[in-house]
Amino acid sequence: MRSFVVDGNFTADHIKQKRPQDDVWLSDGEGIMTAREPYATHVKTAKIIKDVGLFFASLPPDSTNQEFQKHPCEPLERSFRAILDTNLGSGVKDVTGIGAHGCARHGCYCPSSGVNFSKGETQSSVDYSLSETCKHTHCMGIRKFMHIYDIECQYCILMAKRFAASPSYISLPPVEFAKAIGMFHVHGHQDSCFFRYATSFIKGAAHVDGEIMETNWSILNSVSPSLRTATLAHRSEVLDDHMNDGNWKKLVFIGKSAFCSQAHVLNGLSPYNHQ
Repeated sequence: MRSFVVDGNFTADHIKQKRPQDDVWLSDGEGIMTAREPYATHVKTAKIIKDVGLFFASLPPDSTNQEFQKHPCEPLERSFRAILDTNLGSGVKDVTGIGAHGCARHGCYCPSSGVNFSKGETQSSVDYSLSETCKHTHCMGIRKFMHIYDIECQYCILMAKRFAASPSYISLPPVEFAKAIGMFHVHGHQDSCFFRYATSFIKGAAHVDGEIMETNWSILNSVSPSLRTATLAHRSEVLDDHMNDGNWKKLVFIGKSAFCSQAHVLNGLSPYNHQ
């Protein structure tokens, strides 16, 4: 089973340029950040399908039961920040953050999955990132796909309808989807979400916490503030460089990490306490 996690980072924002027409793009969509023109077209034309709630959608049309008109998951803080940020724009910023998919086990960024948020963490942006992830990570032919997202309980409800209403360039492979929430964020949801979406209860998920993108953002956050006033082209290239560098380091050191973990297991020690 292939496992991917998606997350947004609102530290990687960008201030509007005075003369955006003077921007020169040396590369566009050739790294982790996706191609800007197809993505911009998708965000502009994507159909918004409102979520009326999983339980409410199954009730008769004449039902007036207010209890079921709420979404089945109301988090402990009563709201998701990602959902709130969806409707927030800025007169100063043209990019409020970025989002990307990564391997849930190793944390490598998926090619062409990096997208800019013009307002907030919209489902249309995540849909495009997911589609690009499936296209560029050889997902055709696999039997099962696990998708981990902080708000998967809301995102997955109308996912099939959104993709069905999208143009042909937005697509998913014909595989079985396992929906999951990271082990840190799932405890901020209702108890029912824990048993439905925690990776501990998904067959074939193994031991994966689904929060590895947070560690990627912690490294990228040391670079992102310096790019707020750069041109969009330069910002994209620098983000690509650092994300590709992170992928390369994981590739180079994964053998050493696996060897140290195995050595500790053979010696009767915890594989997580090696230097």
